[in-house]
Amino acid sequence: MPRYFINTKNNIEAIDSEGTELPNLSALRSLMRAVLIEILRDEGEETGINEYTAKAYDVVGRHMMSAKINFYIFDQ
Repeated sequence: MPRYFINTKNNIEAIDSEGTELPNLSALRSLMRAVLIEILRDEGEETGINEYTAKAYDVVGRHMMSAKINFYIFDQ
C-alpha cells in the first residue's frame, strides 16, 4: 500500500515525517479534506487564521495532490 506524507501550512508549515499508508488517491483526497477541516476547527478561532493548505507527497517526494480550505464570515 502506498505511503503518503501530508504537509500543512497556514503561516507555519508542518512537515509530516511519518506518513500514512492509503489504498488509493481517493482515500488520500478524503484524508486531506478531513485534516484541513480538523485544523480549521481546532486552530481557526484560536489563531484567527481562516485559510489552510495541504500538499501530499509520495515516498520519493513526488507532489501528488494539493488542497486548500478557506472560511470567511461577512457582517451585513
